[in-house]
Amino acid sequence: MFSSSRSFILTVLSLSAAFGAAPALAAPHPHGNEPPHGITHSHINRANRTTFALAPRAFENSRFTFYDAGENACGSVDDANAYIMALSPAFFNNGQHCFQKVTIDYQGKKVQATVTDECPGCSDSQADLSRPLFAALAPLDEGVIYGSWWFN
Repeated sequence: MFSSSRSFILTVLSLSAAFGAAPALAAPHPHGNEPPHGITHSHINRANRTTFALAPRAFENSRFTFYDAGENACGSVDDANAYIMALSPAFFNNGQHCFQKVTIDYQGKKVQATVTDECPGCSDSQADLSRPLFAALAPLDEGVIYGSWWFN
């Protein structure tokens, strides 16, 4: 159809003129070669690499109870003194989070634990904590506490 790229360009320009459209030619930057704010894109990219970090997703207002850890749903046996967390069936998800570390926050006190069990009576972000873990957060006689937790 076109014998050269020159004839193609001339055809495009003439069609543009015929239909009243301005040809799409490169225009100079409205502020010269320097951006008006004085920050080049390379400066922005360098800043982004060091400034932004994703925070872990916290599950807020979660109900915590305690239980006697032992043989667990991950196929091992928990030490009686270990900080263990049992997740609801939805979160446990057939062992998807076995041996994963979590952080539990209750009234500003943060404690790390390991997921090794499933809590069949829990729903959503509710969890059962081993006795030592619960005791590290609150007295056992409180029985039920509400706090937040997240996967590390």
